[in-house]
Parts: sequence; C-alpha cells; structure tokens
Amino acid sequence: MPFHSVSPSRAFGGIGGGVVAAAVSAVLLTAATGCSAGRANTAVPAAAPAGRAPVVLSSVDLKLPIERYLFSASEKQSLVKAVRILVQQCMDRYDVPYRPAPIGPSLGVRSLMDRRYGITDERAARADGYHLGDRDPRTHPGPPPARPTGTSLLVLTGRTGPAASSATTAPASPPPVVNGQRVPAGGCAAQAEAAIAGSGRLGPSDLAQDLNDRSFLTTKADARVTGVFRAWSRCMKGKGFSYPDPLNAMSDRRFQGAQPTHQEIQVASADVDCKRQTNLVGMWFAVETAFEKAQIRQNAPELTAVLKAKQSQLRAAAAVLATD
Repeated sequence: MPFHSVSPSRAFGGIGGGVVAAAVSAVLLTAATGCSAGRANTAVPAAAPAGRAPVVLSSVDLKLPIERYLFSASEKQSLVKAVRILVQQCMDRYDVPYRPAPIGPSLGVRSLMDRRYGITDERAARADGYHLGDRDPRTHPGPPPARPTGTSLLVLTGRTGPAASSATTAPASPPPVVNGQRVPAGGCAAQAEAAIAGSGRLGPSDLAQDLNDRSFLTTKADARVTGVFRAWSRCMKGKGFSYPDPLNAMSDRRFQGAQPTHQEIQVASADVDCKRQTNLVGMWFAVETAFEKAQIRQNAPELTAVLKAKQSQLRAAAAVLATD
C-alpha cells in the first residue's frame, strides 16, 4: 500500500470528535476493502508508455490523475466539519447533551503525494529524519475523543451499548423515542451522513481508492521503477547504507520511535540525495501517471459517476458550512 494509506494521516489526525468523527474519518480515509462502486477494469498493462521522465525531487506538490476522483485533505476537512454541524443540530433537537471533542491541528502527511515515494524534502530529512516534525501524531497527539453514553449514544447512533459499532451493539427495537421524538435508523450520525452523501457512501469511492492503491503497487513492480530502485540502492550503499528501495529505508524499525535518531537523520538525508542523483521521483511519477491515465480511460463511465458524487458531496458540505 502507498505510504499515505498506512501513515498517521489515515487517522485524519486532529479531526477527532468522538464516535461520529471517528466513524466519519474511517469512512473518508480507510483504504477500500470492497468494491461497492464497481470493480476496476485492470486490463491495462503495467508497462504503459511513460514518455520522458521529468526531473523531480520533491513529491509533495505533484498531482496524479486519480486525485481528481479522490478527496484532498481540505475537502475531507469540509465533509467532517459539515457532518459535525449536522450531528450537533440533530442532537440539539432531541435536547440531549452532546459536545464533540474540539478539532485539533492537522497532522500526518501534507498531501496524497507527500511520502508516497518516501521522503523527498532535504530540509525535513536533515531536521526530522523520516518523522513528520510538528505534524507527527506521535509527538503531537490530538484531543481525546468524546465518548457519549446512555441516551446521548442512543440518539447519536440509534444503538445501545458501550460503543457505536454495529459489530458490538444491536439497534434498538422498536425504534426508540427520546423526548417525544422517534430516533431515526442509525441515529443523528446516519442522518447527517445521508444529508451529505444521499444514498451513496460518504467520502471517496471504493473504485477511486482501489485504482489509487493498485497504481502504486503495480508501478512499484514496474521494470523502469525497479531499475531506478537498484540505482538508488547502489547510491545508498556508497554512502554506507544498505536498503533495496526507499520504502524499506523509511520503514526501518529502528526509526519508529517517538523522536528521530542521529542515524535516522543520516539515512534520510542520504535517501533524499540518492533520489536526486537517480531521479527516482521523476521516473516513478512518470510511470504511475501513464498507468493511471490508461486505467482512467478503461473505467471512464464508472469514474464519471464517482466524480459527480464527489462534487455533490462537496456542494452539500459547502451549503452546511455557509449557514453555520
């Protein structure tokens, strides 16, 4: 999986707000496990022509074709904020206490492409190694989530029990009535999500996420990319470090502590320099861009629907935020 899909950003750091925010964040950020939006057509070979590779070092501001169909960090923020507002309004109508945790600072990677190919920022490598500096959730934890209970939990989720997970709790039957009002199926949380996404899935579609992840994994094994990996590895060996590719360097268990070590900073700095010498980022980006363009053509009708659903959700969220 690409680094962004398993990095701290997947937890949507700082957008905690209790049960609802956790559930919404999981929907927005968890990699697809199914294909509710339809299976991707993957007949395009991995060796799709990439053209001339641009000379690139930093990846944070690069844009892959599939990003048009995904949600950016700011777009995800808009969805979460809109859902929080709608949930609060709904809870207030039932006159039950509910206050989500405050929204904390933005943590994790800065974009879909930040750290996708490993670290590419020389200044960040010298300062923090493979850590994320002031965006690292290991050293900058967000506020604790709110944990509603009793009637508040019932109105929020339509369920009773210690958690709002359908795997551990059962829906109340018959539909409960709180302060003279019937609680809708799924509670205020489901009602708020439906107000943004309609009958569809809140946040990115399974199809778009599947194509994004498949693009990363397929091109990672492409001969042109593995060739530049070997060149990068030789460069690193010349600096005294032995890794087969940048992702192995970044995931070195020795570098997973709360604070960067001196050795980690040395390796990360060498990593960035070897990426520059081999144009690793430029080559991988060119191969992945070509692969994604071909995949998008193969899945054009389905992705047209995905884009319309995304735009509809963003309009609905903007309307909620405009009235707050």
